[in-house]
Amino acid sequence: MNNDSPKEIAWHFGIAAALSCSLMAAPFVPEAILAYAGYRYLRHFIYGWRTWRAPGRVPHHLGRRGYRDETTRRRGEATWPIGLAHTGQVWLRREDLVQGVTIEGDVPQWHALAINNLVFGACINRMGAIIVEGIPKPMVKDEADPDAPDAIKNEEMLTQSIAQVARPFGRDNEVYGVDLAAVPQPPLRIAASTLAAAIADMRLGPEADALNRALMPFIEQVAQRSGKNPLELYGAFLDEVALERLVEGKYEIDLHNVSAADMATADGAALLQAIKPIQAIPRDKRDLGREALVVYAAEIAGLKSVSLTEGFELRSAISARGIVCIRPSSLLTASLVIARCIEALIEGGPGHAADNLVHVVYPVDLSGASARRFRAAAVKADAIGTLSLHARPPAHIHRAVRRTAALRIQGVEGRAADAGQEAKVISSLKDVPFALHVELPAISAV
Repeated sequence: MNNDSPKEIAWHFGIAAALSCSLMAAPFVPEAILAYAGYRYLRHFIYGWRTWRAPGRVPHHLGRRGYRDETTRRRGEATWPIGLAHTGQVWLRREDLVQGVTIEGDVPQWHALAINNLVFGACINRMGAIIVEGIPKPMVKDEADPDAPDAIKNEEMLTQSIAQVARPFGRDNEVYGVDLAAVPQPPLRIAASTLAAAIADMRLGPEADALNRALMPFIEQVAQRSGKNPLELYGAFLDEVALERLVEGKYEIDLHNVSAADMATADGAALLQAIKPIQAIPRDKRDLGREALVVYAAEIAGLKSVSLTEGFELRSAISARGIVCIRPSSLLTASLVIARCIEALIEGGPGHAADNLVHVVYPVDLSGASARRFRAAAVKADAIGTLSLHARPPAHIHRAVRRTAALRIQGVEGRAADAGQEAKVISSLKDVPFALHVELPAISAV
């Protein structure tokens, strides 16, 4: 009866009233039926609450009209549109999304559509949005098309479509894009801890993680003394000969030789203290770590899109509730950006990012540990932390994230002419579990 229209309730009331009049001979029964029918009618449409069990939550605009959520008995307060089901719009509260969302599918266009809808919800709620895109896949020449260009064409960033979403809210000028493949531009600022977390997440092994943690403080010290970029020196000290000389207590930079045996100089005394953690690593493990790290040494040394000393600061963007789109250029830069997002969420106080959505397209080559840390950091900061995954992620990713989300949005193929817009929403929220097929409406500029 809760879902009936006023006309249907009035019809039920009339039937009950007629039945009560026909049972005048039975004491108290007619009066009880009439009183109950009157109570139901008045409760629904004159004096009482109007409750409704929506497919998700009761929207805020209906809560203003008196509708309450049957699951919580509170006025409708859902402000986040998810999609369109056959029963109507599907809405959720911001508090529901804070419990974790994963977007699972294999169609890049569908993922982009889902991200646009997340940004749309963030704009409705006057929140900021940090979007970490996936690593762009180059579009190579089609052998069947002889007229296709030989040059590799990369996918476009989402900044243009996100700006179209934000334009009706007057926020299109706030959209800021950071393409880590496009330099020169202001770099993304990271820390030495960011690089350590990224290397640990790339599954290079514990030896590589241990060697990097021991080597990086020394590189920073040398860079500070010589006025150089620490990342540029990274590859130089991973050379086999240079690393062996360093373990022996010697190194050379700009034709300047430094030896730990020369304790009379400040460089020699500092070197003696800095190389102790490196010397403490057994030789075999040190060699394994160097072989794993040297694969990325040239890329780290040539990075112009990130910096340890200057550049764009994610924490400032979160504080300002900005709309930022970041596109990594490789697996290394993707792991760096994810690690930096985790640091930006952790470094503030509890609830400091409550007005922000942080979405990460998670690479399958990472360990999955950063996905768990990302979700934990988002919960601590009270931010909406969402992850984009493949429809069937690898086992190590699936184990890492299977219990970190209360809401899953899965792409569904083959259900309609435009299958990329179809999705299945699976909610395991405590008081509003549901599973239904929805359509993610395409967001267009107004």
